[in-house]
Amino acid sequence: MCLSEHQSKRLPVLLGSLFLLASSGLFAAPFAYITNQGADSLSVIDLGIDKVVATIPTGKAPVGVAIDHFLNRLYVTNVESRSVTIIDMLTNKAIGEIKLEIAPVGITLSKDASQLFVADWFHDHIWVFDTNKALDAGAGQHYKKISMGKAPAGMVVSREGASLYVANRDSNEVGVIDVRSLKVVNKIAVGKHPFGMALGGDGRNLYVVNVESNSVSVIDTRRDIVTATIKVGEHPYCVVTNPDGSRAYVTNTGADSVSVIDTKLQKVIATIPVGGFPEGISYDAKSNRVYVVSWMEDAVDVIDAKTNQKTNSIATDSKSRAFGQFIGNPL
Repeated sequence: MCLSEHQSKRLPVLLGSLFLLASSGLFAAPFAYITNQGADSLSVIDLGIDKVVATIPTGKAPVGVAIDHFLNRLYVTNVESRSVTIIDMLTNKAIGEIKLEIAPVGITLSKDASQLFVADWFHDHIWVFDTNKALDAGAGQHYKKISMGKAPAGMVVSREGASLYVANRDSNEVGVIDVRSLKVVNKIAVGKHPFGMALGGDGRNLYVVNVESNSVSVIDTRRDIVTATIKVGEHPYCVVTNPDGSRAYVTNTGADSVSVIDTKLQKVIATIPVGGFPEGISYDAKSNRVYVVSWMEDAVDVIDAKTNQKTNSIATDSKSRAFGQFIGNPL
């Protein structure tokens, strides 16, 4: 196996943490990290007990979440304070802040977590930061910038890490960036106002939520073409799949529901009522449960993926969003 320089630096950290956990027998349940835009905070939910165990102050109006499992860091975009808060997942404390010139929304990391991608919603660019320098003073002044379509929102890195997919909401397309060269190599037309995205289990299919079209576009990542369009509920927002990719779950903000898609049949097989204006959604593979963030209810709803039934609701804080895949397990 050939490792990059960044991966080589991070590997001892990861292996050391795994050794300590394995020797103690303590493989804890994962946690959900929920941004609360109205409270300028992040709620940390222990998924083993489905309770908030910490509340962490962030910048003003936090929205997006990205998790670095190599260094146990969490990156949170703050729209109104124009910054990214960096949180240590082991201590649940903020350890740094990247000051920006933009109001960031979407955020994600490269496969080896050496690059942080931040979507500039208002100026149609993707900003790229070196995470190894994220804690340095003035880190926000050192970046690379990629011109993108209009109003870039959700972002997903391909399974092998070579491509970054960007939902350009106001261009009605998904942009494809070569991660190595940081150049746009393709643009794929989808439905109206694409926003949230998620890869299927094997990485071959990318599911793109079209807010104004009430649909999900399915992109074949090997050919970068749309192979299907699936109708869902009113004003869908975000999507996630289960580990094998056989099911996709879509939040419908205008219908207060989650659509369950059979990805082989390419159709909705269940609609689950949830709290008001559901936005972020993530899947916990350990418990086979889906976590749905409700903006209006200030809560996270829990769905049993085996029965497609809502089983619990966890109170968080004001205007919860959690845009991104927000479940992680600090090592």
